[in-house]
Amino acid sequence: MALDQTPQTPTWRDLLPRLGLFVAIALISLGFTATLANQVLGITLPRTLEDAQTTATQLEKLASSSWQDSLSVAGCFSVLYLWQQAFSVPGSVLLNLLASYLYGIGIATVWTSLLTAGGATLAYALALLVGKPFMHIGWVSKRADSMTRQMKTNKTKAGLFWWLLFIRLFPFSPYWFINMASPLLGVPALPFFWSTFLGSMPYNFVCAQAGDVLGDLTSTSDILSVSLVLKLLGVSIISLVPVLWGKAIQKAIRRSMGLPPSSEDNGEIEKIEGLELGDAGYTRLPLHDRE
Repeated sequence: MALDQTPQTPTWRDLLPRLGLFVAIALISLGFTATLANQVLGITLPRTLEDAQTTATQLEKLASSSWQDSLSVAGCFSVLYLWQQAFSVPGSVLLNLLASYLYGIGIATVWTSLLTAGGATLAYALALLVGKPFMHIGWVSKRADSMTRQMKTNKTKAGLFWWLLFIRLFPFSPYWFINMASPLLGVPALPFFWSTFLGSMPYNFVCAQAGDVLGDLTSTSDILSVSLVLKLLGVSIISLVPVLWGKAIQKAIRRSMGLPPSSEDNGEIEKIEGLELGDAGYTRLPLHDRE
């Protein structure tokens, strides 16, 4: 489903009810999540480093005390993670570290990847509910049109799933935009879910590698320890790979998949009002499809 060719610019009367519904759902679900954590686990959101360490220790003890308590910890963690992903709230790194601290690297990587995909699918559903008017706003509409053209090209060349996997592995477009635009552009839910699961796994694995840092933080001075700094530096460097070498990686993968070069490779870069395409976090999409 593509956007209308001559869409009308939405008015505040169109946007405010949808925006209000979105905010209401976010706040109600946040209240439910916070209440669940407090009533079931007896914890509150940590405000200091010491609070975070205490909370992690409490959850570790609770998870190892009985299988019922272990399920309670896992359930509450899952609800919190799904909420965070559904509303694109920053903080997934901390949740990944906590999962690794509690369950180990392997389980944490697979589990958080499933939760990432599940939360993104909830965002997918929210977009169907409230997102349509926002797709006709300025740069959102332009990027959605470009995404539609790229989808049409890649759907016939290497399959929609592989293209979705590519934009998840190298997220030059922000996750929230992909989550919002995909259902409104006709991306099926099943390939959306599994491409998100596989595409988020490398990032979640890298974060899980540093999961034991929570156990190392007994005071603020530990933040400057050599081993901890090296772990966090490694995570930071890997997260910069798409920013520094994304264009070269994109060209190589397109060649290996038998895809035609993007129009950007020939010097045609779509101009988007208010954005510098060189900024990290945004995909450089082709202005025209080329066979």
